[in-house]
Amino acid sequence: METPIIFADNIHKRFISGVHALRGASLSVSQGEVVVIIGPSGSGKSTLLRMFNMLETPDSGTLIIDEMNLTTPHFNPNKLRSEVGMVFQQFNLFPHKNTMDNVTLAIRLVRKMSKGQAEDTAKILLEKVGLGDKLAAYPSHLSGGQQQRVAIARALAMKPKIMLFDEPTSALDPEMIGEVLDVMRNLAADGMTMVVVTHEMGFAREAADRIVFMDEGIIIEENAPREFFNNPAHERLKQFLNQLL
Repeated sequence: METPIIFADNIHKRFISGVHALRGASLSVSQGEVVVIIGPSGSGKSTLLRMFNMLETPDSGTLIIDEMNLTTPHFNPNKLRSEVGMVFQQFNLFPHKNTMDNVTLAIRLVRKMSKGQAEDTAKILLEKVGLGDKLAAYPSHLSGGQQQRVAIARALAMKPKIMLFDEPTSALDPEMIGEVLDVMRNLAADGMTMVVVTHEMGFAREAADRIVFMDEGIIIEENAPREFFNNPAHERLKQFLNQLL
């Protein structure tokens, strides 16, 4: 059996506030798989996702990503982050840098790419996300949807093996959501391994290989989209879907 590219087993996480955010969450993701995580606010889904980029660290449990054991003492998160791209709710672009510089900065610093090579890479990726004509534009001159697409291009420039998305459309106006989801659908179609926390059920139905439902820090149910939506087994998931759909 193929070794999963993400393997999380019995993950627990408590915050200083006393919140027990994860209570034994376990999840495996295969290479090339698109997994969408849904659940109510406070269910632990973003905490689990942030574990996969070491923005949070587990209190206990096993977490192995791309054959790197993140729970070994003194593990260097930079080793992981060069292989795992992440896109957040907020776009986190440098306001004083144009689109080209926002995309090329990390690959020049981390991947040690030459200026010319980095700019060639950026042009290809910005074309891919539909922003080939915005190379010189600054974030303040871009819509929210355009800024999020720049953020996706920036993450892709590192040539990650895995892309993580933490509610990437939640800060966008409704008419801008589609343009970001289109880019994500194309990535999924290209075979990128993706883990996506989202409330966009249409995207989950179309693009996910598997949908995971979390509540109160544990994974309650997971299934392929058709079964997940049409035949939910757990009463809590049925309640959640009834409120949402």
